[in-house]
Order: sequence, then C-alpha cells, then structure tokens
Amino acid sequence: MRRALLSRAAPMAAALLALALPAALAGPFHLRFLAEILLLGTAVMSLDLLVGFGGLVSLGHAALFGTAAYAAAVAALHLGGNLLLVLGAGTGAALLLAALMGVAIMRSSHLFLLILTLLLGQIAWEVAFHWRAVTGGADGLRGLPPLSLGPWRLDGPRALFLLAGGLALAAYGLARSFVAAPIGRALVGAREQPLRMSALGYSTARIRLRAMLAAGGIAGAAGSLYPFLNLYVGPQSVHWSLSATMIIMLVIGGVGSLWGAFLGSAVYLALQTYVSAYTDRWQLFVGVIFVLIVLLLPHGLAGAAARWRRG
Repeated sequence: MRRALLSRAAPMAAALLALALPAALAGPFHLRFLAEILLLGTAVMSLDLLVGFGGLVSLGHAALFGTAAYAAAVAALHLGGNLLLVLGAGTGAALLLAALMGVAIMRSSHLFLLILTLLLGQIAWEVAFHWRAVTGGADGLRGLPPLSLGPWRLDGPRALFLLAGGLALAAYGLARSFVAAPIGRALVGAREQPLRMSALGYSTARIRLRAMLAAGGIAGAAGSLYPFLNLYVGPQSVHWSLSATMIIMLVIGGVGSLWGAFLGSAVYLALQTYVSAYTDRWQLFVGVIFVLIVLLLPHGLAGAAARWRRG
C-alpha cells in the first residue's frame, strides 16, 4: 500500500513542482506562453478521449473550444469577470453544443463522421463570423474585463498561469477517471468490436454521446479561460483549421496518451512562436516533424518517452 501511495503521489508532486518553478522564475511573456500551452493542451487532451480511445476523429472540436471562449467573453463583458461565472458560462455552452454534436454523430463513423463534424464546426464559425452584434464578427471581442475571484484580481501572467495549470491538472484527473471507468472501457470496446458490444447489450450511440459530453466539458473549461490570456477572442478560435491543428498536436504528442497532448501542444506552439521569428515558413518545420513522427514514432513523443523509461 505504501508503494501504491508513493506511485500515485510522485506524479502529482512532479506536476506541482513543474508549475511552481515557472511561477517563481519565469517572466510575463513565458508565463503567458506556458498558460497557452496548458489550455490548448487540455483541449487536445479532451480530443484524445474521442480519437485515441473512441476512434472518433473530429474536425469540429475547435467549435466546442471556441464556443466556450465566446460564451465566457460575452458573460464577462456583460456580467463581469468573476471566475466561477466565466467557467460556468463557457463550460455550459460547450456542453450544450457537445450534446447537439453528439446526437448528430451518434450513428456516424469514419469518413461520414469526419465530414459531419467538419460541417457542424463550420456552422459554428459562420455564426461567430456573421453574428456581429454578439460576437463582434471578424473583429472579435476585445477589451474583456480581467478575471477575479471575490476581492482578488486574477489578471496577472502568474495568476493566469496558475489558473491554467490548476485547470490542466483537474482536467487530466477527470480524463483519467473517465478512461479507467466502465464507460471508458466501453468506449474502447465500441471502437475495437462494435458488433460484439452491441450483442452484449451496449448502446454504442449512447457511449459516443457520453464521450462527446466529457470531451466537450473539458474543452469548454479550457476555452473559458483562453480569451483572458490576451483579452481577445476571434472567429479563428472556432474554425476547422484549429481542429486540424489540434489533431496535429495530438499525433505529435501521442494518440491515446493523455499527457502526450501537452507535449504535442508545447512542440507546435514553440515552433510557431520561435521559428516564425526567423522565417514565415515555420509550418514547413511542423510538417517535417509530423511526417518523421508518423514514420518513426507512431505512438508519438509520449510513446517514445514511455519506451525509454522502460529501458
């Protein structure tokens, strides 16, 4: 029992240390950059629940993330930047959209699922782009009030980084619980043997719906905090290209490895931030890394790290 407790406590201690060191040593730019990695990594991790464990490749995941960002921003503009209000509004909006998307894809698979999620995501983008009175249209929403919790303002880079880190840890715990629970095992079973699962009395449609709700809730929580990094949210946050970017991050980090989502987002955003300072063709480097990982590391960076750790 002591070994089991130590094995569980060690990763948590390492994660807390990984948050404490940047919070104490990093500057404002790097804190915001790390917060962006954590929030996008959380959204990519929620996508992994669908792709890695359910075999449900979605090009509409950015719609969940971006809808939550818009809902949180609108709530903050009209009701203030209370943290609990912002999280509730964004996560609730994402759950509602996830329920609608889940009902639409309950009986779809493979190419039809991919196209259907792409169309649903594109509908969300059209709404965000053209409903100017609410979303600001192509200009987006600017001038958001800072986050707060009671008398405390949470608008500094360090506070935003710690918020993003706390959310990432909580989301990771929820995702692991979901995967280990019977619903998570049923999701994997529905991916591997859908006919056998149906014969055993499982409803694959309901399993997919619950997975979409879980993924939507986690992505929505991350999207709720995302606008407050730069006090802005625009229609690009719901565009299908962001969904494709999330899939690229997931493949780089490792499909089926929840923590690999954060590795993938870190690699992609580092290339975008630092390589783009020297060349406009930074996406070429992303493409080369993506191809090399697909060919040489089919389980991504997380899979390579796991093999190295096992020796």
